[in-house]
Amino acid sequence: MGREPELRAVLDCADHAPATGLVVVQVTGEPGIGKTSLLAEIARRLKERHVGVLASASDVLGKRIPYGAVVALIRSLPPDKIRAEALAALEISVTEDSGAWFGRACDRVVRLLTELTATRPAALLIDDLDHVDDDSLALLTLVLRRVSAAPLVLITTSRSHTSEPGAESLLDRVEQHAEVVRIDLAPLSGADVTRIVEAVLQTPVDEGLAREVRQRSDGNPFFVTEIARSLRELDLVTLDGNRARLAVSPEAIRLTRREALLRRVAPLENDTRLVARAVAVFRRVRLDQISLLARVASLPEETVVAAFDELLRAHIVVHDDDRGYRFSHALVGEALYHEVGPAQRRHLHSLISARLLDDRAQGLPVDLLQLAWHLAESAAPGDRAAVSVLTEAAAQARASAPETAAALCARALQLLPRNAPERAELLALQCRVLARASRPASAIDPGLAALESLEPGQERTRVATAVVSSLFSVGRTAEAIELADEEVARGGAPASLQAQRAVLLVYNNRHEDAVAEVARVEALPLSSPAEGVIVFEHLAMLTSLLFQHDRTVEYANRALACSDGQPMLELQALSVCASITALAGLVHDASWRVRRAEELAGQVGSHGFRAERAASRIALDWLGGHWDTALDGIGRWLPDVEAAQADQALGVLQTIELSIRTWRGELDVAARLASLPAPQSVNVSRLHAVTLAEYLIARGDVDEAYALLAANVGARLESAYSCLLVARMIELDLERGRSHEAQDALDRLSDVSSTRVSPWSRTTIRRIGGVVRRDPTVLKEAVSEAALGGLEFEKARAQLALGEVSDDEVPVLVEAYTAFQRLGAHGLRRQAGNRLRALGAKVPRARSKAPGLLTEAEENVARLVQQGMRNRDIAAALHYSPRTIEVYLSRIYAKLHVSSRLELARALDAKPR
Repeated sequence: MGREPELRAVLDCADHAPATGLVVVQVTGEPGIGKTSLLAEIARRLKERHVGVLASASDVLGKRIPYGAVVALIRSLPPDKIRAEALAALEISVTEDSGAWFGRACDRVVRLLTELTATRPAALLIDDLDHVDDDSLALLTLVLRRVSAAPLVLITTSRSHTSEPGAESLLDRVEQHAEVVRIDLAPLSGADVTRIVEAVLQTPVDEGLAREVRQRSDGNPFFVTEIARSLRELDLVTLDGNRARLAVSPEAIRLTRREALLRRVAPLENDTRLVARAVAVFRRVRLDQISLLARVASLPEETVVAAFDELLRAHIVVHDDDRGYRFSHALVGEALYHEVGPAQRRHLHSLISARLLDDRAQGLPVDLLQLAWHLAESAAPGDRAAVSVLTEAAAQARASAPETAAALCARALQLLPRNAPERAELLALQCRVLARASRPASAIDPGLAALESLEPGQERTRVATAVVSSLFSVGRTAEAIELADEEVARGGAPASLQAQRAVLLVYNNRHEDAVAEVARVEALPLSSPAEGVIVFEHLAMLTSLLFQHDRTVEYANRALACSDGQPMLELQALSVCASITALAGLVHDASWRVRRAEELAGQVGSHGFRAERAASRIALDWLGGHWDTALDGIGRWLPDVEAAQADQALGVLQTIELSIRTWRGELDVAARLASLPAPQSVNVSRLHAVTLAEYLIARGDVDEAYALLAANVGARLESAYSCLLVARMIELDLERGRSHEAQDALDRLSDVSSTRVSPWSRTTIRRIGGVVRRDPTVLKEAVSEAALGGLEFEKARAQLALGEVSDDEVPVLVEAYTAFQRLGAHGLRRQAGNRLRALGAKVPRARSKAPGLLTEAEENVARLVQQGMRNRDIAAALHYSPRTIEVYLSRIYAKLHVSSRLELARALDAKPR
């Protein structure tokens, strides 16, 4: 009652999903305000509309079950093959590589939702999002981003002002790619309260009675019901002319919200009340746990059976499908739980854990995570048995549920004394599971604390490596190299750590030291094939950062040779080195590596190193002139890369999209990308500087662009992408008539050109040299280099430069014009067209802008752009998210072959309505 406006708003959001893709609705409110009832009514209405509904509810106990919320969502569907495959994929494996397991589980859930939404919209309903386990939140974050284009609505409930970071993180991340609507349930109006009181009392009520209930309940429907029921049961209500009113003055009534709630269990017999308290500690009970419930309540089993049935008859406990029995409302369980008192609660948790420990000792099956929870709630500081169980549970969960494992480690550490020898082991485990869970910032402190006590050996090396990698991931490279230096100085540091340190030297501008380390690291003994792969991967990265690409390829091949035919190691060597050579512009080398890696991943069913393969594939599509494919890949892979916190791959995707959007003139979309923080990685940050400078130039901020390029060149032209930076500065010097500065920069670049062995570098140097010296021969070499290297965009740029220098290269100009037209680089296409006209040559016809090319939704967006509205205003007018408007604009630009809002407006002006 009283929630018609909110119900209508949620259903309207669900109606938007087929047009806009994923829509998220967050319903918040205090306990008892009606969130669960509203969600149940939403589910009923959606099912009437033939929407596929997946529902899940969580509680305090559910928060400790890895992937419990996702499993509950899937189980709410009718059984079929795809549902069974998704459930099977979510079965926790303690032996499989976590990246592979998590990736496969995500794929199966994505497939399930994709199949479900192929013929009709679907809805995910999650009650009590603030109680959903962290592992489910991590998986849902990735899955929802990957199906954001599907007709899907996610509806969640949570308590107001929730402080659960995982739930907020899910909504924040999804909001970047979907519309998020927030609805806060306010107290009911006086009229709605009156309706509920009349329903409880089954008679009309006078205004005074309704007003008193509303004041005491604060308009909370759950407490309205409980207070009205209590007034009736206490004979504080009388009938007066077929209308109920208070039988006593309001001042004589001592009935608060809490007292009304506890009245429901107050009349219970003492034994029944004891059983209710025990159930409150269990949170959820199955019938096969009655004997355990009896032992905890210290009552005969037959007494507990009778009491349990009494709780069912009183509707205090209700059956919850196949998950057992729970309280009819969470507030009832919470009231009983807190009525027990902290000491008694702890005692009951202790009794449960003691019984479970006894069962375990007798070889009976016991849920380790449930045991760990009860121990976490009851154990006293110094309880080594509890620490042992918590540690065992963390170790079991670390492979596939690292968030759960990290929480168990944290609780175990609270129980241990400061000087306990076990602390180092626990801190080490906590560091490693946090690093595995892609929480580098959180992994650093426990890792550093563990290193204070860990003796030299394999465990110390693993932790040191995890901490160094985590420091590097969060941009604390100076601390990372300092720690790596310390570990190497201790002696006995393995080759893998020393290779990692050598790469860090470059990131800290210690180039000479890094060069000196290459030969030394290469000569170190290798303890295993796995270490060999890691060492040569790092050396490949190091030489790539130093632009020694002939050696990069050599080390990449040696990393593959070290895999020794082991599929997972071979996959690692291929995937990681493909990303290294792709970013170096070695198109042909990277192509065979990533192709072979993808084939191998399919054969072994592994999802490891997906971020590296995604970055490689998208970089190759970008360099190879397949820009639409690259943008599609970014949209498909960005959620995976973000979820894995693969910072370098994420920087690659953002940089490539910024480059394509800028060259296409889609500056509205490019502006958002340009506002993101620059990548931390040294090589990617310099490539990003080149693309950001192009955006600034397109926007007219030439001086700012020039300063950005100069700041990133640095003192060493041997560094990554320095030739791209300097080449663009030379072009700007020429455009501003600073020919002497351009010649000086070219001379400086020519001094190091002999080290540039990649086609990308050689093409750039020859193109800019030919432009400065107006030398067609050198420009023809640039065209040839780009063609041989598979660099389609660079080839077209070199062809345009050749056509502008020579009057005899019309066919080359035509080829460049066609390439720019296909890529959507309309500014360069117009430049080539103008040069063809100046030479008196025929300009190829652009493809026609066929009427009716746009969908109805695209037409609506385009017309509002034509009227001069901004993206945010269009989003508000059409009830879309600004991100959705960006996606629509990208499609519209591509379909109409325009590159700006002005061109779009002109195209629409010329188009008949």
